[in-house]
Amino acid sequence: MYGPLATLAYQLDKPIGTSFGDVEFYSSRLDGVAGPVLEPAVGTGRILIPLLEQGLTVRGYDTSAAMLEQCRTNCGRRGLTADVFSADMTCYREEGAYEAIVIPTGSFALLPDRDSALNALQAMYDNLAQRGRLLVDIEPPAPAADSGPDPVRHWWHNGDLITLTTWNRTVDPVAQRSTSWLRYEHWSAGMLARTELQIFSLLWFGIAEFTSMLHHVGFTEVMVHGGYRVGHAPTVTDHVWTFEAIRS
Repeated sequence: MYGPLATLAYQLDKPIGTSFGDVEFYSSRLDGVAGPVLEPAVGTGRILIPLLEQGLTVRGYDTSAAMLEQCRTNCGRRGLTADVFSADMTCYREEGAYEAIVIPTGSFALLPDRDSALNALQAMYDNLAQRGRLLVDIEPPAPAADSGPDPVRHWWHNGDLITLTTWNRTVDPVAQRSTSWLRYEHWSAGMLARTELQIFSLLWFGIAEFTSMLHHVGFTEVMVHGGYRVGHAPTVTDHVWTFEAIRS
């Protein structure tokens, strides 16, 4: 769960307009989509806002109240209406309502376990109209031992200092999960004003495994794009694999 400090750090680190190639990729894959688009785990609106500005009808939801508040603020600054709400991707259902569903930037990996992942994929399938498409990013497996705490990151905000310390990184190859502890701190006038601790845990999936999961919930057409390059087969050097599945 992203609290207020974690949300602020995300906003400062990845303001609206930031792209890792994903904004352009999703814009291109949704070109020509006329019906509603859904973005689970919408966050601050970094993807949602460019899609709205492209003329798409996009709704979004998140489990974090702080993220939803920031998303509404970001939309308001651009004169956009933020149709965003609180929901959980494992159980939110509006059957057949969406022409496309997008889950960028590894948000799917935040789910707690594989049963939750399958439940979420089933919900996505049910929420799509016939020939609707699901686009979901998965970060390639990168198990590694704890190499000690990362360098402290920091951002200035209205004269105050926001810091992020990451430590206690562990990897569970059986559960296919990596976990880190994140400590966010807000310093004002040299004094610690607020702190938040986030246990940041990510699932990882293999290509064959995730393709099988998509088939299991009903998708029959699945393709995988490597590194936000449309039509490029995924490789071990890609920083992200994007699965595109069509509801038949």
